[in-house]
Amino acid sequence: MLKRPAIAFLCLAIAAVFVFGVVHLFELRLSQGDVYPPYSTLRTDPLGASVLYESLERLPDMTANRYFEQTFTETNGHGRALFVLGTQASPFSSVASMSRSEFDNVQQFVRKGGRVVVAYYPEVQETWWSRHDRTNDVTSTNAPPKKKSKSKKSKADTAKSTNSVAGTNIVVNTKSSSSTNKAIAKKAKGIDPDDPDDFKNDRRRNYVDLNKEWGFEVTYNNLTKNAAGKIDFPDAERVADDEELPAALPLHTAVCFTNLDKGWTVVYQRDKKTPVVLQRAIGTGSILLMADSYPFSNESMFKERYTSLLIWALGDSRHVLFDEAHLGVTQSPGMASLMRRYHLEGLIFSLLIVAILFVWRNTQSLVPSYSEKESDSGPVVMGRDSASGFINLVRRGVAPSEILNVCFSEWKQSRGRTASVSPQQWRGVEQVISEQAALAPRERNPIEAYRRITEILKRRI
Repeated sequence: MLKRPAIAFLCLAIAAVFVFGVVHLFELRLSQGDVYPPYSTLRTDPLGASVLYESLERLPDMTANRYFEQTFTETNGHGRALFVLGTQASPFSSVASMSRSEFDNVQQFVRKGGRVVVAYYPEVQETWWSRHDRTNDVTSTNAPPKKKSKSKKSKADTAKSTNSVAGTNIVVNTKSSSSTNKAIAKKAKGIDPDDPDDFKNDRRRNYVDLNKEWGFEVTYNNLTKNAAGKIDFPDAERVADDEELPAALPLHTAVCFTNLDKGWTVVYQRDKKTPVVLQRAIGTGSILLMADSYPFSNESMFKERYTSLLIWALGDSRHVLFDEAHLGVTQSPGMASLMRRYHLEGLIFSLLIVAILFVWRNTQSLVPSYSEKESDSGPVVMGRDSASGFINLVRRGVAPSEILNVCFSEWKQSRGRTASVSPQQWRGVEQVISEQAALAPRERNPIEAYRRITEILKRRI
């Protein structure tokens, strides 16, 4: 049968193995990366961009960082590049429609030598939403089916739905959780979010249309299918004079650009008329627009790597930022991240040691435990009660020849509490004590004297 300390340590070992197994399962799940949106640098499958990020990290004199803040606040762009991969072409996306303060930060970032690379999410045909935003035509046959109305509770839950990646402090937002708070704030300012006029006026005052500010529009040139029913992916031909760039790039998207300002330079175009890669200089920096994010994906790095295109996209930058917030991947500073930031690993280790000592203290005593088997197996010693202890004490402290005198003196002190002893009995007891004192120590018999005293006290006088 196991003892209590062994059982406690066995439970601790089982708990440690269980925690290790759970953490390992989460690591295996996160290593695949499919919990993140496409073209995220945290995603490791073919749709992600982790290969490009990790490759830049390993290059000498190069740094690569992920940007999780919802608002871009960097203004110094000297020697730096900002990559925005996989953004939606919708005019209501976080990139196409940003706040005025954030747009000013991006403009200052570019003017001070920064390079901004915006690559759109590939779509094989124009979506119903983009067609509605562009033409207000809702008669398209590609219109999404109408959904059944849900209860108010389910709508509120959907508006606040987020997917938290276990084991990390990174949150993947499926829908902006701050939309409800923004609507309440707008109502407090006298703006009705349900009124189209108030909504448009509010957007004009507080938000910037990136397409208008930079002088371009996003449109679609739908891809066609071949006789086998598969989509034909056309090539984009280089029209720029830079011969270091690939002569052609495969396109996986129907997104393209139109209505360009004079400041734009077309680098690649499709069908000899549709621009798909643009570049524009602003201040000492530049902006690069790409209709397809495929060249930056892990699949492209494995199948057909366009090294010269990637070098050209980086420019002279030595510090690269990959924006993750526009994909809905944000970082909330939790307790674990704060502990790592302030180097509190030693405190956690100390608390763990204290917890182990506390468990050990409650399961194992410093005094050796009492064993019933050991006590029963030894020889039985009789006379170990209180009376025998008193007798042993008297034997050690009083000589046998003086035992009678000591007992008489103690009894004499308690005479006031003994009212049943008559004067005649008292004189008889004193006579016995005097006779014994007159004898030599070896001739004294305290037992016989005790018997005589007992007989005297029993007499009724």
